[in-house]
Amino acid sequence: MALSKWRMPSVCWPVLYVILLFAHACNGFYLPGSYMHTYSPGEHIFAKVNSLTSIETELPFSYYSLPYCQPGTGVKKSAENLGELLMGDQIDNSPYRFRMNVNETVYLCTTSPLNEHQVKLLKQRTRDLYQVNMILDNLPAMRFAKQNGINVQWTGFPVGYTPPNSNEDYIINHLKYRVLVHEYEGRGVEIIGTGEEGMGVISTDSDKKKASGLR
Repeated sequence: MALSKWRMPSVCWPVLYVILLFAHACNGFYLPGSYMHTYSPGEHIFAKVNSLTSIETELPFSYYSLPYCQPGTGVKKSAENLGELLMGDQIDNSPYRFRMNVNETVYLCTTSPLNEHQVKLLKQRTRDLYQVNMILDNLPAMRFAKQNGINVQWTGFPVGYTPPNSNEDYIINHLKYRVLVHEYEGRGVEIIGTGEEGMGVISTDSDKKKASGLR
């Protein structure tokens, strides 16, 4: 039986040469916001603010559509990845500053006196159940509470609070944060969680004497 001659498959050498030429130029990359940052103790970290959201209206508003205090350097868009842009998030910088692994009891951020239009806008956003959403090191600020003996959590905190059967609205302007970190020996500190321990909600008669509502 005669055997046919075996021939090596032809190779397109120019194409192979081009592939080998550019193979060394392929480097790994990361998506911004997809990895944890490492900070030095005392390093400044600025929180970011996202859109105001409500389960009542489902219509988001920019954080700075309300008369909140603004950064001294001006408001700047601070979205870090494509997903945030595709989701329609309006992420901006903020003046709220943390220092890594340093406990601080008071950090003031003030605004100018409110005019009548701004007061009405705050009252409306409060009654529409709008939430303020903040971000620290790409982690959302969470709010923890206990209802009927069950621990619950939400993202963000309310713009304000309207007591039942009342025409007064109280704007939340005092926050207490707890930031969970993981410290590496000789390397630095990473943020692993955020949460608001308390808010400036009027809850007792003694507190009401110290606060004034927006009428």
